[in-house]
Amino acid sequence: RKPSVDAVSGVSTGNMLAALPPKGTVFLYGGLAGSVGGVNPMDMIYRQKKLSGFLLNKWIKNGGTISMVQRMLSAGAEVNEGLQKGGWSSSQFEDTTPEKAMEDLLKLLDGQATNKKLRIRFS
Repeated sequence: RKPSVDAVSGVSTGNMLAALPPKGTVFLYGGLAGSVGGVNPMDMIYRQKKLSGFLLNKWIKNGGTISMVQRMLSAGAEVNEGLQKGGWSSSQFEDTTPEKAMEDLLKLLDGQATNKKLRIRFS
């Protein structure tokens, strides 16, 4: 099972927690959107979901330089693979190009793309 990692915080943290299966965990390491919001206590009480925070630079440096380099290479490989077309992130987004962004955004606003997220890919 893959964890959910959140650098934004705010209501998105609650949304991530809600989307996880029972016993899932959201690891929070940033606060760009301010305080955590939208957390359903029933998720934590009955579905045993967890919200855990960590300091990113401590995690990166944990175990010394060799461990740090190995950890960064491993994390980078997994993230980069997931961001490629067909990767784990591709099922959540409708990809577009900068040239087609306005046209695709207007389709979203017209309701022709319900429950889709638009991601602009720069080659």
